Amino acid sequence: MATPKDPALERRKVRLALRTFRKKAGLNQPYVAEALSWSPSKVIRIEGGSVGVSVTDLRALLDLYGIDDAKIREDLEESTRGSRRPPWWSPYRDIVDPQFAIYLGLEGTADALYAYHPTFIPGLLQTEDYTRALLEKRNSPERLDAIVGLRGERQDRLLRGDEKPDLNFLVDEAALRRWIGGPAVMRAQLQHLKSAAEHSHVTLDVVPFSVGAHAVLRSGSIALTFTDDDDVLFTETASGGLTTRNDQSAVDDYLTDFQNSRARALHGDRMTAFVDEIITQYPNGLAEPSAGLPDSPS
Repeated sequence: MATPKDPALERRKVRLALRTFRKKAGLNQPYVAEALSWSPSKVIRIEGGSVGVSVTDLRALLDLYGIDDAKIREDLEESTRGSRRPPWWSPYRDIVDPQFAIYLGLEGTADALYAYHPTFIPGLLQTEDYTRALLEKRNSPERLDAIVGLRGERQDRLLRGDEKPDLNFLVDEAALRRWIGGPAVMRAQLQHLKSAAEHSHVTLDVVPFSVGAHAVLRSGSIALTFTDDDDVLFTETASGGLTTRNDQSAVDDYLTDFQNSRARALHGDRMTAFVDEIITQYPNGLAEPSAGLPDSPS
């Protein structure tokens, strides 16, 4: 029996096809909305991926766009039904807010990911012990287990699974030196960073303190880029995450800053030697556990 396709991939396939067909038909979104007696926002949401499309609405759109090829219609109807299945992260629905849900639906479909955090190790590169030490003070044991489980599945999918976008990480020296969970946890975490950097689709650079203020020094952010779709920026704020869509200039500004900071960062062997030096500075023995911090989905 074939493995069901990811609903996020199916939804993306349908909305990109509908957008392409509309443009080839020479129609704009307001015209489509008026022709089908829909609100203009419905067409925008369907093409933007913030809502799914029903089979009935799909057929109406294909009729309007003059798509009468039976195979194309059947294929898109099948994908539309598949897109309405629960997402892979549905077991963790209780800890996923609406903004992060949008992000998770796009993360595995991106061609490339660019992540930076000024204070902590990016979530996709965290060990379980690091995550638990970071978040245990602010979460119940049950919620913490769910956060760890979700993060672990994201890592399996993007680092070791079939979904392998190019992963680009900038890690600040502050994250390497901040004691989260004590020296043993940090030594294991930094060794894990070096191991992750050995994956062919992972690029990991370290921004040392000696660089001073640098372009991307800000709250934690992740950009997802696509070859055939709009790019997305996810930014962590004090009140949670914010997913920026339909604003390519915001994504471009972040990516420009990211590359400018990367140009001043430590790469390859220099990065590895720098991390190794910091590892030796974590003493043997136990330290007081660090204070818990707000949840960080990235």
